[in-house]
Amino acid sequence: MQRVSADRTARLSDDVVVLSNAVDLVKPISWVEPSAAGLDPSNCYLVIAPDESLLIDTGLRAHSSSLAGQIARYVSASTPLSIALTRIEPDCLGGLLEVAERFNLVRISSQSNVIPFDYLGPFSSRFPQVQIVNGLHPGDEIPVGRHRRLLVVEPAVRTLPTLWYLDRASGTLFTSDFFGEDRPSDPDDWQGHAVDVGTARRHLHAKFDWLAIADTSAALSRLDRAFSSFEIKTIAPGHGLWLTGTAQVEERYRVVRTALEPV
Repeated sequence: MQRVSADRTARLSDDVVVLSNAVDLVKPISWVEPSAAGLDPSNCYLVIAPDESLLIDTGLRAHSSSLAGQIARYVSASTPLSIALTRIEPDCLGGLLEVAERFNLVRISSQSNVIPFDYLGPFSSRFPQVQIVNGLHPGDEIPVGRHRRLLVVEPAVRTLPTLWYLDRASGTLFTSDFFGEDRPSDPDDWQGHAVDVGTARRHLHAKFDWLAIADTSAALSRLDRAFSSFEIKTIAPGHGLWLTGTAQVEERYRVVRTALEPV
């Protein structure tokens, strides 16, 4: 995996920040279609409340030092920080130890029945002060300080256990390894691009190869339910470029929904 000097932080709303670091696609990676070129952003997100901040995922281990530096731009070492993991996989867990060592980590929430530290090794005894909240399900809520909550949302498609999260205050839907079909062509190209159905389908079949032969009706129903039940102003994927604005969100939903339909 080739890390490149391409990192980006941006405010998606007044109190939601994307923390992105890129992987050069000069060498293939498993979740991106082999024909892809340019960079694959690995994204984490901060939701900032007056009395606590919440980090969604901790990215790849190769980016852990960069991620910690990005967090430090917005969160002091003494501010309570919690983590919500969308998946218990290396591209979501890679920076966990560095974040725990450098910040006032108070809680880790996930759908797993495994203590996330121990996925990486016998490390949980080093952080006895961190509350572990396992077994999240769609419909549960995760606190962000005293007055804000993230809603756990059922993902449209998953392979291993996965959760999406919705920040209703900002209208941001955090979609883990889904909606990652748009990416920069070079370190200066972070504006986002129109995506056609063919591009979206190639990406989906690279990440979820079984979709090519699957009955996707249930996945389509879950996708439709998420986008009809909530006002979504921003799509915030774990990989690829994020997008903001109601019109852009609706267009991407339409494109990806079409890509999910049987060919």
